[in-house]
Amino acid sequence: MIKKWMLTLLACVVIASVLVAYKIMHIRAAEQAKASAPEYSETVEAASVEVIDYQPEVSVLGEVVSPQQIALRNEVAGTIAAVNFSAGTVVEEGQLLIQLEASEERAQLQSAIASVELARISQKRLAKLRTEKIASEDQYDNAVAELKVAQAKQAMLEATLSKKTVRAPFAGIAGLHQFERGQYLEENTLITTLVGQQDFVWVDFSLPQNYRALPRDARVTIEELSSAHLSSPQNADLISAPVIARESIMTRDSRSLNYRAQVPRTLAGTGLLSNAMVRVKVPIAAPQSNIAIPAVAVLHSSAGAYVYVLNADADADAERQDNSSVSYRAARQPVVLGERQGQMIIVVSGLEAGQRVASAGAFKLSPGLLTFVTEPVMQDVP
Repeated sequence: MIKKWMLTLLACVVIASVLVAYKIMHIRAAEQAKASAPEYSETVEAASVEVIDYQPEVSVLGEVVSPQQIALRNEVAGTIAAVNFSAGTVVEEGQLLIQLEASEERAQLQSAIASVELARISQKRLAKLRTEKIASEDQYDNAVAELKVAQAKQAMLEATLSKKTVRAPFAGIAGLHQFERGQYLEENTLITTLVGQQDFVWVDFSLPQNYRALPRDARVTIEELSSAHLSSPQNADLISAPVIARESIMTRDSRSLNYRAQVPRTLAGTGLLSNAMVRVKVPIAAPQSNIAIPAVAVLHSSAGAYVYVLNADADADAERQDNSSVSYRAARQPVVLGERQGQMIIVVSGLEAGQRVASAGAFKLSPGLLTFVTEPVMQDVP
């Protein structure tokens, strides 16, 4: 019985030894295969830390203002007798726009003119008779007073007729309207908006008092707020304009100082229409040099922003048989960022000029990872 148990135990020991030997051989083979396999790596695009000229600026909203703009309204009520302009067309200075019915006033004016003429003749006659001592001073004074009363009535009727005629005070482009002959207009009805055609437009904006006052010759950058520019701000048309005036006092409600920039109409085009809102970038400090990197190189975590610095790995290059490309080791580097300048972003601290960082594809890296660099892919512009 003991012999059988001994044989069974011996068989188990032999089987276990075979299994252990097999496992050891398998592990050694895996380790050899792993040692012979190339190290895991990633390929990314890279960029050098550059020094760029940078001027701190603040972005505020501005309003486009036409130097000549007026809302034309009628002073008196009446029925439209004639409409002499089309919506959206150019009108000349003094051009008749709206004529209200004024036949009664014209008839009264003719009567007033006749009364003035009669009073003038009477005054001249009495003046002659007074010199001949035939008419008294009282009669002459009454004739003078009657002439003045007649002239005042004529002037009053002429003013009434003038109020029933709406003319363009200056040449410009008329706004939209829907007036027709025979339509009754209430007093102070908006007739149209007239915008002049100067060679420039103004852009008014304001800065809070915690920013330094701008000198008169300062220049600002103006950008439209159209949907196309908001979706692709890097492709927006930027207009540089000089500051031509500033308010003498700050506003009481917001403690801001108002400024006015002037933009040539040839640059404004059709995008800067009167009363449109625009973005105004205002310099708030002197130009300075700062280091910058592509914005795509910046990664974020709960600890803050960071980038991957690419350090050349000479040991990996020596081990590789193919020396066609230089290898790097990725090192995670926290950074403090400043403002964004187009495709670049200012780095306040954490990097030095000349260092190489991973840009496109940086999210694939980890600290110490073997990294190769490829040239950026150039896309054809349609």
